[in-house]
Amino acid sequence: MDESWFKDKLLLFQAQANRQILHERELAFLADPRITEAQTTQNVITYNAAYQANDLDAYDSDCDEINSAKIAL
Repeated sequence: MDESWFKDKLLLFQAQANRQILHERELAFLADPRITEAQTTQNVITYNAAYQANDLDAYDSDCDEINSAKIAL
C-alpha cells in the first residue's frame, strides 16, 4: 500500500466525518480494506530457552512478606 492510498483514504474519512455527501465510488473506496480473500495472517510464537525457568517458584511473589514488612515498619 502506498502513501497516496492512505492519504486519499484519510481525506475521504475526514469528509465523511464532516457530514459531506460522498459518491458511491468514494464510499466503496472508503469501505475497501484492500485485503484480498486469499491473504491470511499467520501468528508466530517464538520459544526461547533462555527464558525458561526450571524453578517456577522463583517467579512467585509472596504478598504475605510484603504485608509483614509494612506492619514491622
